[in-house]
Amino acid sequence: MTSLRRRLSVTLALVLLAAGALLAVSLQDFPRRLVEDYVLSRLHHDADLLYVRLLDAVAAAPGPRIDPATMGSVGPVYELPLSGHYFLIKRGEQLIRSRSLWDEDIAMPELGGAVERVQRGDGPAGQALLVFAARFPDAGGGLPVTLVVAEDVTTIDAAIADFRLKTFIALALALGLLLILQRRVLVQGLAPLDEAVAACRRLERGEVVPIDATAPAEVQPMLDAVSRLAHHHTQRLTRIRHAVGNLSHALKTPLAVLAQDADEIGRRGDPALAARLHAQLATMRETMARELHRARLSGGGPVGSSFEVRGQLAVLVDVLQRLHAERHISIELDAPDEALPVDREDMLELFGNLLDNACKWAQGRVRVQVAPAGAGGQLAFSVEDDGPGVPEALLGQLGTAGLRTDESRPGHGLGLAIVSDIVAQYGGTLRFGRSAGLGGLRVEVSLPVAG
Repeated sequence: MTSLRRRLSVTLALVLLAAGALLAVSLQDFPRRLVEDYVLSRLHHDADLLYVRLLDAVAAAPGPRIDPATMGSVGPVYELPLSGHYFLIKRGEQLIRSRSLWDEDIAMPELGGAVERVQRGDGPAGQALLVFAARFPDAGGGLPVTLVVAEDVTTIDAAIADFRLKTFIALALALGLLLILQRRVLVQGLAPLDEAVAACRRLERGEVVPIDATAPAEVQPMLDAVSRLAHHHTQRLTRIRHAVGNLSHALKTPLAVLAQDADEIGRRGDPALAARLHAQLATMRETMARELHRARLSGGGPVGSSFEVRGQLAVLVDVLQRLHAERHISIELDAPDEALPVDREDMLELFGNLLDNACKWAQGRVRVQVAPAGAGGQLAFSVEDDGPGVPEALLGQLGTAGLRTDESRPGHGLGLAIVSDIVAQYGGTLRFGRSAGLGGLRVEVSLPVAG
């Protein structure tokens, strides 16, 4: 079954992670672009200033070559050697370098058909440069002019990398905190649903459950409906049991009268008819006994208390060992110490009939093994003895009312029939076979129970 809490948690977590991923991608590119745009604005300004100085120098001394000294100073950063600020001017065949390049050089980008170009490059002393190259109109004499201005961005790149690292750490911590807070909000928000489930389970065990007035509007109608259904079911089941009990008591007197009449018929010389009447009367009594047992079964309904597996089975085992004390029957019990939401009387009836049947046929040992219910919601157990067992041909007929495999043992054959009724009432499974360990009959039962 899919958990609503898990689905909401996963969905909201994925939304938060997607938002965090988008933010991380944005932080990966946005700071670099912001800084580069700022640096490029300065490089544009310096390139325009260099071009103006070049035009002044050409106007002062026209010709294919000019004296760089006539251009004047663009700024002290271009005079200091290896300052991180460099320029190159190519006019015709003449190449003019800034004094900051000293004896070093930088690669001049190929503009091709473009007027401007921006790229990254390596500078003197291993510096990382942001390079701006532009083609300008002829500066007199019809000579093409290309200007390259570069700035060292090594320190800026390191600052951006440090900013990214700190931002990613802060983002990861914030996402983790948001996920924890989201989980707590979901748990608190869905807590009324857990209370509703607990209330339904208590109703299933027959407990009186007060409806929480603070339950959400979406949950309250369900609790009200379950409570009404449980109350109606309890009343109906009680009426049915009373009706069956009253009917049984009402039939006892007529049956006794008929039995006396049958005896009278036998004394008058018709023993065959008397025997047939007694047989039919015995069948009627057995049917009444069986239906009374059925009427007492709650079948997983909200009647009766929970079943304390080990504690109540230990009492039952002790009673049966006392009943069969003259035969020295030993009953081995292996059961978990847990409480199950099934009717106690049903389970005692079920285990009592199986154990009593095993004790009747055992030579000296009976074994009961009950597996923990666990998450599967199944009560699985087995009862086996060291008796003669049952022929393979009759295993499929066990549990049929009135069937007796051996008339030498006391009883009416109703025990296993009642067991079959209880298992069917709970929607479980009942299997008969031969015990591999003890050699006698082995009965395996599996009943679905609420968690």
